[in-house]
Amino acid sequence: MFGISIGKSHLKKVNFLAAPNLIGVIPKPRPSGKLIPDWFKAIPPYRNSHPKSGTVKTCVPFLDAYRLGYIIPLWADVYVEAKDGNLNINFPENFPQETCLAEHSISQISGHPLSKSQFGSVAIKWINPWVIETPAGYSCLITSPLNHLETRFKILDGVVDTDTYYNQINLPFIWTGGEGHFFIKKGTPLAHVIPFKRDEFSCDFGEIDERRKSNVFSKLQTHLKDGYKTMFWNKRSGRIEDGM
Repeated sequence: MFGISIGKSHLKKVNFLAAPNLIGVIPKPRPSGKLIPDWFKAIPPYRNSHPKSGTVKTCVPFLDAYRLGYIIPLWADVYVEAKDGNLNINFPENFPQETCLAEHSISQISGHPLSKSQFGSVAIKWINPWVIETPAGYSCLITSPLNHLETRFKILDGVVDTDTYYNQINLPFIWTGGEGHFFIKKGTPLAHVIPFKRDEFSCDFGEIDERRKSNVFSKLQTHLKDGYKTMFWNKRSGRIEDGM
């Protein structure tokens, strides 16, 4: 078993569970903030010495998306041959997980926006080795890793009630990488798991409060940098522990 605890005064635990023969063999899910993509790391915080020249690296909403939830890494190396609308996807021989891929019925999503792309009529699913277990009342949004901007495949998004569904959640995807030969290494961020409490909300509509909006704008204008972070951002009080 691999567990992650979240929260501060009242810890909530998310458990990632795999078969005994895979524990210590495949990479464990990680807090998403531990797997920041290289393209983002390479960007400087500022374009020049002026405090208003900040890049996306200083954008707190962008950073918060990286820190949200957990990443399931690809559990083994994969080699993909994509040609003439066909995909040949190979895992290492004798990999201890019996099944890593399965076909998915494209008829379930016929006419989807990528259906006319070269590989849009091929639906496959990664056979996820992890059971995800959350406390009562908590579900998980499962999607592509936020802001990683993966170009080779797109995970189809889903929400699962992981407090009651004690089973592997497979990961359907569409190949978006086009033709060619692709080596996808073990540990590549594959899916983003975002636990959330099932709450009910109501929705209303009305006119903008221009005075309130103007007040927010005026406060922002008093800062050359970090205005949102200083004036409006709520520091995350919960801690994320990287396994046990």
